[in-house]
Amino acid sequence: MRSDDTERHFSLNRRSLVKSLGVAGVAGLAGCMGGDGTETEGTPARPGGTTTPADPGNAQEGGELIASFGADVAQFDPAKAADTTSVKAFGLTYETLLTVGFDGSINNALAHTFEEVGDGVWRAELREGVKFHNGNELTAEDVQVSFERYEGKVNATDVYSWYESSEIIDDYTIEFTLQNDYAPLKFDISAVPVIPAEVETGDLDITEDPIGTGPYEFVEHQPDELFRITRNDDYWFEGDDSVPSTPPIKDITYRVITEQSAQQAALESGDIHLANTPPAPSLSDFAENEDYTVNRRLAGGYDLMYFPTEVEPYGNKKVRRGISRLVPREEIVDAVYEGLGVPAYMAISQISAVFETEEWQDLNDRLGEEYMGYDEEQASTLLEEGFDEAGIEAPFETTIITNQNPQRVQWVQLIAESLNSTDYFDVSVEQYEWNTYVGKIAGESSASNNEVIAVGWSGGWDPDAYVGDLVDSEQFTPNGFNMGHYKNEEVDQLLEDGTNTYDLEERNQIYKDLVEILAEDAPMTYIRFGEETDVYDNTAVKGFRTYPINGGEFKGIFSPADGAFTYLSEE
Repeated sequence: MRSDDTERHFSLNRRSLVKSLGVAGVAGLAGCMGGDGTETEGTPARPGGTTTPADPGNAQEGGELIASFGADVAQFDPAKAADTTSVKAFGLTYETLLTVGFDGSINNALAHTFEEVGDGVWRAELREGVKFHNGNELTAEDVQVSFERYEGKVNATDVYSWYESSEIIDDYTIEFTLQNDYAPLKFDISAVPVIPAEVETGDLDITEDPIGTGPYEFVEHQPDELFRITRNDDYWFEGDDSVPSTPPIKDITYRVITEQSAQQAALESGDIHLANTPPAPSLSDFAENEDYTVNRRLAGGYDLMYFPTEVEPYGNKKVRRGISRLVPREEIVDAVYEGLGVPAYMAISQISAVFETEEWQDLNDRLGEEYMGYDEEQASTLLEEGFDEAGIEAPFETTIITNQNPQRVQWVQLIAESLNSTDYFDVSVEQYEWNTYVGKIAGESSASNNEVIAVGWSGGWDPDAYVGDLVDSEQFTPNGFNMGHYKNEEVDQLLEDGTNTYDLEERNQIYKDLVEILAEDAPMTYIRFGEETDVYDNTAVKGFRTYPINGGEFKGIFSPADGAFTYLSEE
């Protein structure tokens, strides 16, 4: 292991995480989950083969890995990327100061140290000799520009929820001054890719040619067809006992295959090595075939429907709750997802550092029973009162919009059928190509159109990642992701308290209070906490691990800071 690396792998329990990140500051870093990445704490054993251990001493060099994307890449600029497919695409091209491992441990990446050096002042010391793909050396100026350029862009909260200013100490040292205490700091630092400073001066364009410091360089993007990258042979990592110095796999091609059945067929025919969203019914068949490995992990994200609160009757919380009472979540999990995931009645996944598994399950069940669980009688009462208060005559014509994700379309149709079975709604469903859809739901008029938004949200390890961008009144679209323009002063205060509080028990109570209010107020209704699922040909692919956060799905191909790499076998 390099002498300027901190220890990379930890096994402390989930409830130690926020405490170590906050109060301890530069003290021991902690992990959220135990295990080897193939199963999640608190969930039953999953079907499928096991991950083939990656052996750096016997890793075969070369070859082309072909994997699938369920949608096209929309954006190469990380400050503007509003979709997880884009984040997946440039995840091996760009790098961050810190990185979050497969168990939630926070590890050094471009920064070989990151520590608090004063009250609210954090210093990052950069690795020397790191080069961008254009040959220029990484300096503190690149880091400063990479963070400050987020101002006014769609992902501004990744930085400006905590960033006050920064000071360049020398070419390889930068200090960040925080606005105030900020518990998720290291997670947010890990979400900001570093790009060359020339991007902001106009001397470099990354809109069609992303340039980072990562282990892979961009080759080409054929819209709606493929995204291709190749190994960076001038990568900065020197190698250690657990990870080779450069990625064993030479080329990676991501094929855009939107139909899940087509992903299954491509994997079975050998056209691709790895499918990220095969049909759920096919998983048991793949698991019974010794040539395939099925990796399943509880995901850091959920499916939801967001209500346009500027359109009546959606401004009335009784109407929103009444709709929530008509969502057949258990049927959706069983019939649409073949049992993958669990019904969601709250906004924060159990992968979050705040909740113990049993505590989370009890809270999710209670909120379902009291506010959101399927109940036709309760729904009828709420809708009758809500329509009367809003001055709306039934049936109300409305539309649920979604993208062309087959499973999402299926559950939207089930919800539409449930609403249309009442006297209160006449619901139609419209679906859009992904990039068009992102433009609609992230646009300024998202809350003023008579359209309920069905979407998936990829959260993270910290609880704020599940709620901050979605319900903060300062994050209205198009400058954030509060798509319904929901506003609640008490919610805003709890969000602020949650991020400014380091004490674990206090944070736990804050987020309990927050999810209770959101369940009662129902600015959005939650559908399902999902699972990250990858199926791959284990006769060819060795060592691949599934990451629980959707945007980091391909981290397992090569992430030396997190102890991960994959290679192809000639067998």
